[in-house]
Amino acid sequence: MKWLNKPDKLSIIPIYQQIKDNILNAVDDKKLRIGESIPSINKICGEFNLAPGTVIRAYNELREMGIISARQGKGYFVAGTLIEKKTRIFLLFDRMNAFKEILYDSFRNEFDDETEIQVFFHHYDFKRFEKLVCENLGKFSHYILMPHLKKNILKVIQKIPEKRLIIIDNLPADLNPNFLAVYQDFYNDIRNALSKMADKISKYKTINLSLSKSDFQFVPEELQKGFVSFCKENQIEHKIIQNINESNIVKNNLYIIFDDNELLSTLKIIQKRSWKLKADIGIISFDETPMKELLAGGISVLSTDFELMGKTAARMVKGELAGQIANPFMLIYRNSF
Repeated sequence: MKWLNKPDKLSIIPIYQQIKDNILNAVDDKKLRIGESIPSINKICGEFNLAPGTVIRAYNELREMGIISARQGKGYFVAGTLIEKKTRIFLLFDRMNAFKEILYDSFRNEFDDETEIQVFFHHYDFKRFEKLVCENLGKFSHYILMPHLKKNILKVIQKIPEKRLIIIDNLPADLNPNFLAVYQDFYNDIRNALSKMADKISKYKTINLSLSKSDFQFVPEELQKGFVSFCKENQIEHKIIQNINESNIVKNNLYIIFDDNELLSTLKIIQKRSWKLKADIGIISFDETPMKELLAGGISVLSTDFELMGKTAARMVKGELAGQIANPFMLIYRNSF
């Protein structure tokens, strides 16, 4: 029974499901072949100190699937290897907004109508993230997680089998390299993108990175470090501010703004003062949406390619791509700085 792991009685996954998954995985990995016997109910109960009803339920469900059968007086054996693998996807975002819709639509369009995708949101709350993952263990064929959280999530995600988990957008430190991921390389992304426009940026007196105080906006620490690194390398005066208000909006300054509500309020203040974008003040928004191409004559944007991120994650689900892939990032230059 080398292929049969000892059930974890502390796991949120029911014991019968663990036994069932063990046998299905052994069949799928060809460790068990048609005609081979599997342990009797009594043997598994004795080996792992389990109640008979637990093992009976696992075996009955496997019989209904056509995977095992019973021979009178000879016990159970593998009867089939054709495992129906319906694709059921658990998709956990931080929150929904315009660019997440682009990502989701791109991801959804890669699958047929038979594929079930359920979307959840953790809203940057670690306890909610942990609860949603743990409550849904064993219920889905794939788990797609966007872990924009300040706490270490490794203990949570390690409960998900490697081949079932895909991390998107934010790559946690010390993540097992066997896990699949399509991510932003925040430090190098912002540093390289700003460097390509250093001549246009350096004309401003100060470049300000605004970290919204909103509970629904998360700015990765690596991105902040990449911003500072770019400014120091190019000897550009810079500040990291917690939010933008009338008192810290200054002429001949450039502002990188994360929160879209803060972007709109800043544009209102600029309009109220009769200032002109590019001539009097500069703005770069974060994360591309269709609105920003038209807003105020065109807002420059630092953004990853969310459409491609969705397609790449979908191809990982289908088994067409593997590994940990950095998603393309760019500065889309428009008329705002």
